[in-house]
Amino acid sequence: MPMRNIVSDLQRSWSDPEKKRIFRGTMDSFLIQGGSIALVFAGNLLLTRWAGADAYGEYVHVFNWVSILSVAVIGGRDDLAFTEISRYHNMGMDGRIGWFIRRINKQMLFAALLLGIIFLTIIFVFPVPTLHRYRYELLIAGGAVYCTAFLTVNQSVLQTLNYIRLSQVVERLIRPFLLIVFFGVALLVGHSADSRSLIILAEASLGVACVILGLLVFVKTRTYLTAHRTANPLDRQHPREQFSKKTMHFFLITELKLLTTKIGMLILPYFAMQKEIGIFNICSRLADLVIYPFFLMHAVLPQLFARHTSADTAYKQSLYSSATKLMTVLGLPLLLVEIVGGRFFLGLFGKAFPEGYTALLLLSISQFLYSLFGPANTMLMMQNQEKQAVRSLVIFVVLLTVLNGVLVPVWGITGGAVGTLAGTLVYNILLAVDAYKFSGVCSPFLAFWVRPGNPGSG
Repeated sequence: MPMRNIVSDLQRSWSDPEKKRIFRGTMDSFLIQGGSIALVFAGNLLLTRWAGADAYGEYVHVFNWVSILSVAVIGGRDDLAFTEISRYHNMGMDGRIGWFIRRINKQMLFAALLLGIIFLTIIFVFPVPTLHRYRYELLIAGGAVYCTAFLTVNQSVLQTLNYIRLSQVVERLIRPFLLIVFFGVALLVGHSADSRSLIILAEASLGVACVILGLLVFVKTRTYLTAHRTANPLDRQHPREQFSKKTMHFFLITELKLLTTKIGMLILPYFAMQKEIGIFNICSRLADLVIYPFFLMHAVLPQLFARHTSADTAYKQSLYSSATKLMTVLGLPLLLVEIVGGRFFLGLFGKAFPEGYTALLLLSISQFLYSLFGPANTMLMMQNQEKQAVRSLVIFVVLLTVLNGVLVPVWGITGGAVGTLAGTLVYNILLAVDAYKFSGVCSPFLAFWVRPGNPGSG
């Protein structure tokens, strides 16, 4: 086939407005994320050089807990924003969109205050290891918990309303830039460097970023907020039980996903030397590059799938297939880079690290499976099948725990990588089956056995 015909076919395949949005959103996210990585790296480098390894280590420890607590404050509301705002928009209920935005922000503020009081009471009253020692640092960082949650959830609000670039700019570009600026100011005035100074700088950048994002959300959602104030009181009501169930499912999904990334590192210390733990950690970080396109497309796909819950199966299949192809095309070169240059990259960290090359390959392949199978988990979550997503994740967590517990004592970090690859394969197969069963969408894996758009009874 002539090259002109191939290009023409590609252009026709991406002529649909929604598919164009997938492509443009992914490319915009790629550029924004690239700038974010550079700014974050520069900020961390400057802070480390200024404060030293010990103070920086304390700062990282405190903000690890800020991240954990912020997930609890968010409580699944970021994913809930995708489904509920899209549903209200499709039904022409602008007033409910305004109501929803106000509600989740009020709930987060209450959750942050309640959780903060409980957490700080525990670490101040009881000598909890690794926490009581840093109780005053954690007290100072208390505001960062709410700010982190506020940024995450309100980014989802803007993203759902198709302000894709705007939703990422504040968190990915403005916040790390502000951290560098505040660092420069502290350096100019000769402020002493310690962990508390780093926490205050980071919290200040978060606070300013929240003000900026809050203003953007207000401006871009002003019509919905006005519609809420003038709407019929009946239109402001919401089925609370369904709301609570969805939030709990989304919260469980977030927590279980976090757990799947930590299981190997939690089991390794019982059976491996400290050196092997460090090697496995670096291998995991390098392998994460392969899943980069999958996460980039999360800036586009959730609200896209949520808007088309009632669309015919053929159209949903078309969107799913287009997204999967783009993920695979972007992810394959990254996998090849890991295969060809993995040993060299590991060697940059020290002479012992190339020992983990086999583990790196296995972990990279397991990450590539997500792109190869497609965004089935996102499809289920946004198509009112979040319960199935939770079920598959529970099986994944149990399977990873068993496989790592059996294989790590025998093969060390290679066993941990084999367990991760096997568990990831089973998890993606389960998601593919559920996506076909409940949404009629067929992943490339199932295409060998079933015909797209002809699901079984669910």
